Amino acid sequence: MTNWNDKEGAGQVDRPDATMTPDQFKIIFQVTKEFHSIPEIRLQKEGIPVSHPSEIIEFARTIRRSISAGRVQVFFISPVSPDSKTLRIEDSAHAQSHVESQEFPYATAQHWWPLINLAIASLGPEELMFRTGYRQDEIDAASSPINALFSH
Repeated sequence: MTNWNDKEGAGQVDRPDATMTPDQFKIIFQVTKEFHSIPEIRLQKEGIPVSHPSEIIEFARTIRRSISAGRVQVFFISPVSPDSKTLRIEDSAHAQSHVESQEFPYATAQHWWPLINLAIASLGPEELMFRTGYRQDEIDAASSPINALFSH
C-alpha cells in the first residue's frame, strides 16, 4: 500500500512512502537474491551500474535481519541531501517494538524494481518458480510498493 502524507492543512504532498509487510518482503527477498543471475550485458543495456545488484542484495539482507527485531523503517537518501522517499517494512504484531532505521542511497535503490523485472525475465517462469518458490503474479503483487515508490 502506498501512502501519500499531506502537510497539515496545506494539501501538498509532503513525503511519499510505501509500506511493505514482512510477508511481501519475504517474496521480494527471494527474487532479490537472484539478481546475480542477470547477465552483465543486460545491466549495461538498461543503464544499471554492475555494482547495484550486489549492493541491493546486501541491503535486502540487512532489512531481513532487522525484520526479526521488530518494525523496520527504511529511508532512501540521495548522496547530496536526504531524499523524501521512504520504504517502511512493518510487522503489525510488533508495532510497539524498537524502530531501527536503515538508510540506502536513492541512486541505487531506484534500480530495485527494474532489477526485479530483469531477474524475472532472465529466469523465465519455470526457473523463477524453482529458485524463488513464487510465480510472477505473486512477485508483482509483493513488489508493488517498491514500484509505487519509485514510479512517482
